[in-house]
Amino acid sequence: MQVLLVDSDASLPSGLGTCLAEDGWVVSDATDYKHATRMAQDESVAAVIVPHPEGGHADGSAELDFHDLMRAIDSRRIAGVVIGNGPERANLGDGTLIDVARCEVTKEEIRGRLAMVRRYHNLVLSMEQEVEHLQRISKRINQHFIEVDQEMRLAGRLQRDFLPRDLRPVGPVCFAPLYRPVTWVSGDIYDIFRVDEDHVGFYVADAVGHGMAASLLTMFIKHTIAPKEITPQGYRIREPGETLTILNEALSEQNLPNCQFVTACYCLFNIKTLELRFARGGHPYPLLITGDGAVTELKSHGGLMGLFKGTSFPTSSVQMHPGEKLILYTDGIEVSFAPREDEAHSWEHYRAVFETLAHEPVDEIVRHLEEQLDAETGSLDPKDDVTVIGMQILSDQ
Repeated sequence: MQVLLVDSDASLPSGLGTCLAEDGWVVSDATDYKHATRMAQDESVAAVIVPHPEGGHADGSAELDFHDLMRAIDSRRIAGVVIGNGPERANLGDGTLIDVARCEVTKEEIRGRLAMVRRYHNLVLSMEQEVEHLQRISKRINQHFIEVDQEMRLAGRLQRDFLPRDLRPVGPVCFAPLYRPVTWVSGDIYDIFRVDEDHVGFYVADAVGHGMAASLLTMFIKHTIAPKEITPQGYRIREPGETLTILNEALSEQNLPNCQFVTACYCLFNIKTLELRFARGGHPYPLLITGDGAVTELKSHGGLMGLFKGTSFPTSSVQMHPGEKLILYTDGIEVSFAPREDEAHSWEHYRAVFETLAHEPVDEIVRHLEEQLDAETGSLDPKDDVTVIGMQILSDQ
């Protein structure tokens, strides 16, 4: 290993070069700071012993040349010992390998310091190379995450484009949705559509989990939901249970991995008779809010979807009246509300929220519900996607 002595005859301890040579160092001499700076460009230099300029010449040139040398050896990660009374570390920061020593330092002390450099030099270089390698990897990973984030943003925007936009009242019924993905994309999906002149179909579906895999499954759900069958004579409106059966068969044929499944609740509403027909598959029960503010679950059988072929989903019906409201929601709302001290379960909390808002118009229910979700502990780090559809039969129709 090579050690460079700067201005050794005038400023360094006598016999230092001979002493270091006896230890196996290849000793080189530089006449001044500029000369030393040029020699430091040689990759074989492992250490530099240099006197401090102590104020330098009147024009300050020596001081400038000294700092140029310090920057050169620091940038090349060369160990250095600066000898002088009270010199600083040349303002190079905490990561420098440059040390300082008093003018009274002996050659034996310098010899000891360089012995430490000799011992750990290769190890330090190896560690620094590893750090540089990790920094390159980190840069690539960060770039990858930036690209993934951009793709997820685009996917989220495309997914939202599949959601219904025209939510104007359909005859006597109006709708108000709430859609809050955990990330850019969601495992929830909803739709509201006109089936024919007399019927409106709407549903909420939840693919287990959230993120890209679940969001792709929601696109499959939207494509597969078929509210009516086209026949040579015209069309036939399918019962909600039949619609879910078709969806379940299509999901089961996909052999979904990792125990992935879907829950859904599909409703068919007759805008003339105000009859609601619905079916559910493993989904939370719809909530019926009557005109006097009573909140009731509309219960019906139906298991998880996408697991087994041949599963049936019976259709249930309820006669609704002007002023009544219906709430469909995904189970994300259940985990978004933590139970209060006097409540054993989270469902008691969100049911209480619905009961408190029962007399409000459906759009106000959804708006207040969103405010309640924002006020909940952990709202900045939600556990699951949240989707709600509120439906109300207008009283003045």
